[in-house]
Amino acid sequence: LIQSLDDVYTRPLALALGWAAQARSELANQWRNEQNGNWWLVSESALWALGLASSSAAVLSTDNAGSAPSMSSILDSDVWPLAQSSSFPYGQGRAFIFASNVAQDLPSDVATAFVGASANAVADVQLHPAVRLSAVRAISNFCRHLSADLVKPHQSQFINGLASIIPQLSEDSAHIALEALHFALRVDQDITASLEPVISEVAMGVWQRYPGDVLLTSIVIDIVEDMAGNVSAREAFSQRALPVIGAAITQATDGMVVSSGIDLLTGLLKGVPTPMPAGYTETIFPVLMQVLTASSDSEVLQSGQACLKYFVQKDAERVAQWHDENGKSGLEHIVHFIAVMLSPDASESAALFIGDLVAKVVQKCGAYIAGNDFAELVRIVTARLATAHTSSFCASNIPFYSQLVIRHPTETVSLLSSMEFGGRSGLEVVLSVWFKSYLDVQGYYNRKISAVALTRLFTLNDARINSLVVPGDLIPNAANNGKIVTRSMSRTNPDQFTQIPASAKIIKLLLAEIEMDVESTFARSGGAGLSAVIDEDELDNDGGDDGWEDDGGDGLGDTDAFGYLDDLAGSDFDDDDDEDDEDIQADPIYNQDLNEALGSFFKQAVQSDQSSFRTSIVPLLTDREQTVLSKICS
Repeated sequence: LIQSLDDVYTRPLALALGWAAQARSELANQWRNEQNGNWWLVSESALWALGLASSSAAVLSTDNAGSAPSMSSILDSDVWPLAQSSSFPYGQGRAFIFASNVAQDLPSDVATAFVGASANAVADVQLHPAVRLSAVRAISNFCRHLSADLVKPHQSQFINGLASIIPQLSEDSAHIALEALHFALRVDQDITASLEPVISEVAMGVWQRYPGDVLLTSIVIDIVEDMAGNVSAREAFSQRALPVIGAAITQATDGMVVSSGIDLLTGLLKGVPTPMPAGYTETIFPVLMQVLTASSDSEVLQSGQACLKYFVQKDAERVAQWHDENGKSGLEHIVHFIAVMLSPDASESAALFIGDLVAKVVQKCGAYIAGNDFAELVRIVTARLATAHTSSFCASNIPFYSQLVIRHPTETVSLLSSMEFGGRSGLEVVLSVWFKSYLDVQGYYNRKISAVALTRLFTLNDARINSLVVPGDLIPNAANNGKIVTRSMSRTNPDQFTQIPASAKIIKLLLAEIEMDVESTFARSGGAGLSAVIDEDELDNDGGDDGWEDDGGDGLGDTDAFGYLDDLAGSDFDDDDDEDDEDIQADPIYNQDLNEALGSFFKQAVQSDQSSFRTSIVPLLTDREQTVLSKICS
């Protein structure tokens, strides 16, 4: 409740909590003077409530002109007395946590004092565990919220203290200290490098104790990635970590441990530079391939797919140059692994991340794979797609085809058209899955390249695409109208769809893409949504062909209301899924404004009447789609 009020009524809550805290402080002071041993509970409860309302606490840190007690008075009356009361460890711990929660608003001398006290407390074995664990939480907040200059003098104490306490903690509480260690090692790279042996021992040690704990493993992976990215610590850390990881993935009999070890290896690869340091691929890659070749465990295979993606991303040339004793190259091993994962009897869930791997192969390995071998890779993926059932698996492979189309649109269409799977051409298989799973594609970049690739396919105006007939809009089913549709009813009266050319389907999907992105923008900005911008009367009056014939030129409608869309069109919301991929960030499409690109595409398509746009495409659009298109092009 307090946190909800803090979000909506920050200042009123700040005033209310401030006055309440002052009243509690007066009572605590009275009880303390009366030697009532429960005084600390009164102060602790006030700090607990204020700590939940971080925004309100920040208001109290500003000048309130006497309207409420200031943060300095709360520090004097509650925080300092508790911090100095070793007889009440839970109250003392609350003082540490509260001070760290408002660290950014503390005077520098107060912040410095609490940073030093936390560094001492976490390493003091004589202190009550509640105080030490509270100091751990405080260290995490101080490292995140205070400037490096304030924290750096105590970084070594932080790391050593945390390293001493982590082995003593249970699985349920170790993640608190491990997370604090992760934040502490980011303060100064040189200090972190000097303490590499300590960090390596504690991070790998806690993972060896609890390899099945997902939360702990994720924090260890973050630490591994950071240490691998530390130029001064990388080599020494790798020498300590790789034997532990290698033993886990080659000797463990539990698939969960093997999978977790591969995830750690992936973190190590993510942290090292591109290309990888000499020897990484030559020593690690063969071991990984042996493990993956011998395993049938879904978790191991999924982790392996992600790890192989980083080998290709970071060191494609060395992977291509490496050969086993039989002369088989690293890329041949990867393609064979892909083929096994996409075989008809393989589980789709086990191959859930294979799409990321094959897309990365397209991005990085075009120069190292012969044309026939590349065509075989396309055949392997398409053959599996022809029999795929789950939408997540289908959607995960669309980026592979998006990359192909963006790089070689005509050649990709020709190659797919030359293949046949169960009486359907490869082009029909791919486009059918693409259209059906388009909205299921995950990731900021993958969504972008999927949309851009569809614009490239439409622009080809290829008869092989235009002649394909695919499902269009849902036809209302009178038999099921107003009823809860059961499975048996859906089998008896299945949904029916209009049948339209693939080129029209592309336009429908791209209109949905830009409309969906605008709706999302409105939602995030507190707007009413696209439906409020489009006059519903226009949907009744603007749906026929006559409106298009009368517009002339490139003006497909005239509205001022849709100007709001122009203001929002530049608003991109990055989900940060692709921050660790240098190739993606270097791709111009990643930094392209998709709304702007789609707007230009639609205008060009209408102006040049691509694929007989006005006569063949527009009549197949719904009234709403025509109105949206008209507004975009006006």
